[in-house]
Amino acid sequence: MKRINESPIYRPMLWRALQTAWGHKELWPFAVLAGLAGTGVVVNDLLQQAEIALTPGIDIISAIGGNFATFIRSYAGLVLSSGTGHIVTATLGICAVIVGGSFIVTLCQQLLLVAMHRSVHRKKPLTGRDLLRALHHHHFLRILGVDLLFHVGIFIVLGGGGALIRELPTSIPAGGATAILLMAATLFVAFVLNVIAMLTLIAVGQEHVSILDGIQEGAARFMRHPLVACEVAMLVFAANLVLTIAFFFGLTILALPTGFLFAEALAQGSLGMMIGIAFVGTFVGLIFTVCMAGFMTTFTYAIWTLLAEYLDRAPFGSRFHHHTRRVFSR
Repeated sequence: MKRINESPIYRPMLWRALQTAWGHKELWPFAVLAGLAGTGVVVNDLLQQAEIALTPGIDIISAIGGNFATFIRSYAGLVLSSGTGHIVTATLGICAVIVGGSFIVTLCQQLLLVAMHRSVHRKKPLTGRDLLRALHHHHFLRILGVDLLFHVGIFIVLGGGGALIRELPTSIPAGGATAILLMAATLFVAFVLNVIAMLTLIAVGQEHVSILDGIQEGAARFMRHPLVACEVAMLVFAANLVLTIAFFFGLTILALPTGFLFAEALAQGSLGMMIGIAFVGTFVGLIFTVCMAGFMTTFTYAIWTLLAEYLDRAPFGSRFHHHTRRVFSR
């Protein structure tokens, strides 16, 4: 019987992921685009499910798909009323944007996955030539396939669960209890799917296996240590929450001098100064936003890559299991 390693792994894993994200600032612009795939940050499922279940009359597709889905539906409605010629042109344009955007986002995901893999195994500085050499079209197609497959699966789970919850008579105790249980079950399934999706992406992007083999490897890693994987997912959620609060705090600090200078320019009636201050303030805020978003996404990919490495080693005990055993052993 293998001995379970009870030494804490989360603190060194978190610290190393933060160091990795901070040490590879050259990846931040690519990480911003990779973050658009929405993989690895499980809090999105919670917010989407809560919005579907608690907001009467909300559109499920818009709630899960976000602003992009709302824009597509509104734009499609305008195009359909514009005539056949506009429909063909707009359809081709939308397809080109979707294909091009998917290509860029998936390529950035692949680049980030390869970079994190090399960073975990080799401490020498990464070079652009080394990373570009590792990019292959079949890896790109597999990563895109994993993204689409799990996004469709999570959409079905959240959308189906949300639709059922909204149909339950929550005014009676039995209906309310059933709605709570169904919401918890739906969130748990979506949570597990998101974790397995990230582990599958790591297997496909870093170990160069097929989609089916990657899903098997991701599921096997999760089932090998399910509590550890769930705890790391919650750790990612907590860390991203802290970083998000820090982002808004920093953005507020940056906005204060901009607002003060703009008010002074307004008082002096200088249009040129107002335009210049607004431009500089917007530019600085945009740079800060890109840096924070890139850092957060790089950190997310780094900690999941480290988790995959830990899951392949000797058995590790989860913190929940460790503390529970201490309580009941007293």
